[in-house]
Order: sequence, then structure tokens, then C-alpha cells
Amino acid sequence: MSYESAPFFRRLAARLLDLAFCLLLTFVVAIPVGILLVPIASTTSEAYEQVIYGAAAWLCYFIAYVGLEVFLLIRRDGQTLGKGLLGLRVVPAGEWAHPRLELLPAASRMLIIFLPFVFLSLSGSNPESAILSGIAVLGLLTLIVSFFLSAIPAGKRRALHDLTTGSRVVRAAKRKIDWRNDIPMVLPGRLDMRKRP
Repeated sequence: MSYESAPFFRRLAARLLDLAFCLLLTFVVAIPVGILLVPIASTTSEAYEQVIYGAAAWLCYFIAYVGLEVFLLIRRDGQTLGKGLLGLRVVPAGEWAHPRLELLPAASRMLIIFLPFVFLSLSGSNPESAILSGIAVLGLLTLIVSFFLSAIPAGKRRALHDLTTGSRVVRAAKRKIDWRNDIPMVLPGRLDMRKRP
């Protein structure tokens, strides 16, 4: 089956929408995590309290990002919320590819997108560390390379995470958000999508 590559600016807009949804979901995840952490953090020193809350913030964001970027890609036929709204879809690349993205490529794709942001944040934790600064530069370079690869039409607009995991972002039918059915899809576990209320 032949797909038309996703336009760069539409793909960028979908990514920004997904990041906004992810931040929203992060706050939802942070409520139960915060309730569990308050008693733990109150028994530690102030320095460790900041570390605990910082790690918890990243954990909440990671949980939200996994739900939106992995589970939705698998359960919504290759469409995150942002990609669905803007008429894009992630599909496996190649002639012999499966008709939809599987768990391992979706999870690998998500990690390749997520890790540069973690690397960038490390530079702020200890500005005098040359190693952490080098890791942050590596994260920035990875983002820049992905940005340019997804903008080049000759390469079928495949970013670094697409090339590494064998996926492509293509045009597809637009899909509205069905909050009742789509939000439970971000949760881990088995979900029978044939049973609709």
C-alpha cells in the first residue's frame, strides 16, 4: 500500500499538540503520585526532597508519554491524539511491513523521542559537569538531526526515530477525540476495543 508522507509543519503541529496533551495527563498522573510522595518527602532532608520531587515529575511525565505515544499508537491505528486531529498516522515502513505498528517499535520510537529531552534536562542539574553538558549537547544534536530529517522531502520526511524503528508518518483520515473511548486507551493492560458502550 502506498502512503503520502506527512507534511513537515503538520507533523510538527501534531507533535506540539501531543506534548500539550501529555502535559495535561502528567498533572492527572501527578495527583496520586504526589499523595504517595508527600509522607516520604517530609521525612527526608530538604536536598533529598528536591531530588525526590524532581524524579517524581519526570516519572509522571514519562508515564503520561508512554500512554499517549505507545498505547495510543497501537490502539488507535497509528494515531496519537494530535496526529488524529491533524490527519496523520504512524505506519511501519517497507514493503513487507505489518499493517500496523507493534509494541516494540512503538516503545522504541517513544524512547528515541523522549531521551533527548531527558539529556537536555541533565545539563541543568549540575552546570559544571562536563559529562552532563556533553550528554545535553548530544540530546540537542539528536533533536536537530530529527528536525531536519523530517523536513527533507527527498528522505520521505522520516525523522531519526522513524529511521531507527522502521516507521513513517503519513497522511490519513482525520479523527476526532472520543474522550470516553480514547482516554482509557492510554492505560496499560488489556483493552478490548470491539466492546463499545
